[in-house]
Amino acid sequence: MASGLKDISSLTGYSLSTVSRVLANKISGDSQSAKEILSAAREIGYSKYRDASPSSNRILDIALITQHFSEEFYAYLYASFDRICAKEGHCLTIHSLRYNKSIKEQLLYLSQNHDGFILFLPTLDSYGYRIIKNSLAGYPIISIAPVFEPVFDTFTFDSYQGGVLAAKQLIESGCKRFGVIHGPPEKWEAELRKNGFKDTIEKEGKKIDWDYRGDYSFESGEKAFHDINNKEISEVGIFASNDQMAVGFIHAALEKKVKIPGDYFIIGYDNILFSKIFFPKLTTINTNVDQLSSEALDYLMRMIKGQVQIGASAKKTLIPVELVVRDTDKRGKNDKHT
Repeated sequence: MASGLKDISSLTGYSLSTVSRVLANKISGDSQSAKEILSAAREIGYSKYRDASPSSNRILDIALITQHFSEEFYAYLYASFDRICAKEGHCLTIHSLRYNKSIKEQLLYLSQNHDGFILFLPTLDSYGYRIIKNSLAGYPIISIAPVFEPVFDTFTFDSYQGGVLAAKQLIESGCKRFGVIHGPPEKWEAELRKNGFKDTIEKEGKKIDWDYRGDYSFESGEKAFHDINNKEISEVGIFASNDQMAVGFIHAALEKKVKIPGDYFIIGYDNILFSKIFFPKLTTINTNVDQLSSEALDYLMRMIKGQVQIGASAKKTLIPVELVVRDTDKRGKNDKHT
């Protein structure tokens, strides 16, 4: 600790006694000396500075805790949170715990150097979230991944409605047969997308003629095409649970001289960059990542500042999604949002 005080003193030019008094919260955090000392303490990683400065008077250190997968959506998500956090004058760090054997222990360690967590752990179930909540009682945490029974206040896209919109578009466009490429069943949002599509199809007295379990990768989209093509099922309206699988499906179909739209009609989910530039342009479900980031960060910052009660029953906020109509469904019209 002493060496930390000396480093801060050297960086700021203030005496050891002044540094010590600021970090002991004996000098107002609003004073110029306190602001400079607390800023220096943060820069060198001296975590005690948080105890000496109210959250309203300093940069907040937010950690986005994720299980990183090689999907383009993750890049969109990280960039959005980073941009909006910077706009608010706060600091964001990203930590992937995908291969960590003890998420609880890692979070306990990270909590020492951050003011709050945003959890994006799509494969975690309610039991896993409860372990985290019990070990970090009172610590500001929100989640942006859906779970069957929310444990933390959660901000997430309306995945079920995304499936509904895809089904309605294919039905209204005149498709008679339907298929789905669904995502990994351990990811709850993948199940919601599939269920929204399936329920809507069945409510119209129709059925799913073909389904394929993908893993969100481009390669699984290619495999899905080979599966349906080998089964000689055609003229099908297909909902792919993300854009990467949809683009993989289209790529494999075009290599075989199969027409899209024509022999197959397909709608994706996420509205990633490739959906706009790949030919034919992909009809998809748009997710407003900036809206998700903004609402989630605003809520977490209010939680850190004591304006939102921690420990109350968890609430879920659904961010709306919308259909972007392009070229790959039966009624394709370039970039029309509905």
